[in-house]
Amino acid sequence: MPKRLSLEEEVLLAAGDFEANNQGAFTAEELAIAAWKKFPDSFGMEGYPKYPDSNRVYTKLMGKKGLVGRGWLMKVGEKRYLLTEPGKVMVKALGNAGSSDAGLRASLSRGQKLIIEKLLSSRAVTKLRTSEVESIGFHDACSFWDISPRSNASTLQARLQTVESVVNAAQEAVSQGVEIKLTQGGSLIGMRDVELLREANRILLHRFTADLDIIRKRTDERKFH
Repeated sequence: MPKRLSLEEEVLLAAGDFEANNQGAFTAEELAIAAWKKFPDSFGMEGYPKYPDSNRVYTKLMGKKGLVGRGWLMKVGEKRYLLTEPGKVMVKALGNAGSSDAGLRASLSRGQKLIIEKLLSSRAVTKLRTSEVESIGFHDACSFWDISPRSNASTLQARLQTVESVVNAAQEAVSQGVEIKLTQGGSLIGMRDVELLREANRILLHRFTADLDIIRKRTDERKFH
């Protein structure tokens, strides 16, 4: 029996419909209507289920545990939001969760495969493979996470969650025997590759905690890359 979705996950799936329909950014009000139409039992107004309870959706957007705080949505204007890459990964995972086809459930998108390929070819992972861990610098870590030392907190959180989400998806796929073939060279990704990425991420997070804390304090909305 499939796991009951949380309200946050239901709102995220509603946000995913805007991306699926190539609508781009959407307002909080539009998201409230979309969530109510998709999950009327969850977002109908108490006593008046034919009307949406917008506040129930709004409260799932902000805060550390909200969709923006988790890096699944990005605020791009006054009450306007956009689905992030980690958000897209999560929408795909939630959308496939009810599938009875294990192979389909574990499959990776082309975008996820490209991210895995980029991670495996990064300087940080190359140095880890050749036992040159001590020579890994913060710029190597930035390249691994696709950030810069001048990134802001929102970008950092989104990129860290992208790495974690994609590595988790790759691990699930490999553990179910799904073949993940690299676009360059055509070699297959194995569990050793997944474990290497997870170990690289762990080492970098630990080694550069102070550097990341500086970025986490940079909460302005300017887009640094």
